[in-house]
Amino acid sequence: MLSRFGIIIALSIVTLSCSKDESPDEAKQTLTRQAVPVTVMKIRRSEIAEQLKIIGDIRPLYQVDIFSKVNGVIRSENVELGQQVSKDQVLAEVQQDIPGMEFTPVKIEATQDGIISLDLVEAGARITPQQKLYTIQQIEQVYMVGRVLESMLGQLRTGWVVPVKVDAFPEEIFNGKIAEISPVVDASTRMGEVKIQFTNPRKQLKPGMFAQAEIKISSHPGLLVPIDAIIRRGANQYIFKIEND
Repeated sequence: MLSRFGIIIALSIVTLSCSKDESPDEAKQTLTRQAVPVTVMKIRRSEIAEQLKIIGDIRPLYQVDIFSKVNGVIRSENVELGQQVSKDQVLAEVQQDIPGMEFTPVKIEATQDGIISLDLVEAGARITPQQKLYTIQQIEQVYMVGRVLESMLGQLRTGWVVPVKVDAFPEEIFNGKIAEISPVVDASTRMGEVKIQFTNPRKQLKPGMFAQAEIKISSHPGLLVPIDAIIRRGANQYIFKIEND
């Protein structure tokens, strides 16, 4: 969706004058009856920025799912949802229970550093190697993916620095970079995906948070007019201009 800082207005000048049939005194009385208090402001010239807004969700740059290598029963669990873990840390132990045989408990270990974002393990539960037990996410680096109309994709470049805002922290701006621009477009929506990556050293941004990025596409000179000064009459827009004052 495109937005503009400021409003470019084609100025339609509305002037008041005496009609041929009115005397100066009558015209003055007419103007007096019609007069209303107004606020006068100067129109100023400025650069008008054309921006592209992209919305999406925060996602972890890296995540892995953890499975057991054997069938068995969960003997013990050592972690909980949301806990920070390290690579090779023991998350749980599985006891194989084949009749007539004894086995050493099998350790389920973390394959990377990160946070436990999914925990499906319960002590005493029977599991198989096909069951996902945990998901571990690294969130020191995160990204968002937004969808952009195909007409705008060609104007974007990887490496551009992009300010990103998150509803959870409305006063903060997180500077990201365009990491990927999709080489394909969805035929049904005529949109392609753009990936914006940024750092999250304090780990305050959580996967699933809503994010919005604004990308400056171009700028050009224009006139800035307060929106309250615009008078709308049907499809037309006007402003009052003071002359000879």
